[in-house]
Amino acid sequence: MDSDRDRTLREEIPSSYVTKGPGEPEWSDLSLANGWKTMVGTLAIYWQGSIDLSGYARDYKTFYPSGGVIQEGPSSSILGGAGATVYTVVSSVPVNVDNLLLQLAGNAGPGFIGTPGLGATGSESQNWKTVIFAQCETLLINTTLNSATGIMQPITVKQSGSLSPTAAQVLYIVKMVLPFGPIPADITNVSIPASRIILPGTMDQEPELEYMMRLSRSVELANQV
Repeated sequence: MDSDRDRTLREEIPSSYVTKGPGEPEWSDLSLANGWKTMVGTLAIYWQGSIDLSGYARDYKTFYPSGGVIQEGPSSSILGGAGATVYTVVSSVPVNVDNLLLQLAGNAGPGFIGTPGLGATGSESQNWKTVIFAQCETLLINTTLNSATGIMQPITVKQSGSLSPTAAQVLYIVKMVLPFGPIPADITNVSIPASRIILPGTMDQEPELEYMMRLSRSVELANQV
């Protein structure tokens, strides 16, 4: 691999701590949310960010990802619940968080075929190629530890995405956490560690026709959202 073309894209995601009283249907104390947002009527919380590639786009360059890695801080925890689903996605088009929540509830996700009646609608612009990289974790409380800590550990970690070359000016990032338990309203707090997305790859120019077609498709899909 030519070191002059090697690039490593990176995005930092802050930690978060949200709380509420027993029986409350939504998070009520967001003083330590740290930039994370809530979703009305649910206990789902999410963070949005982006990686700016406009400088490379001005030089007519395409990014060729070769993989994806998510690094995380010490631990995740939950009190009053059983665990959480954590989904992180890097997309070449904007991610609709309402659709994402429905897709995850339907045991799917962006770029997958969901269950009719459970999955999201109106997401035609999001497909396998636009999902550059994604990771889904299912976390459950570690019952061998003191239950008062609520520390969770990964039961499954699954990666997906196309790692498709992209000429987009921006890569869009969403990390969503869906706490769950026997009685969701009994959940009183969730602690999410800081994390980092790393996308190694190369940045290079491709033949003009291929580049213009890829750029045109990126703009078309972004405008459909």
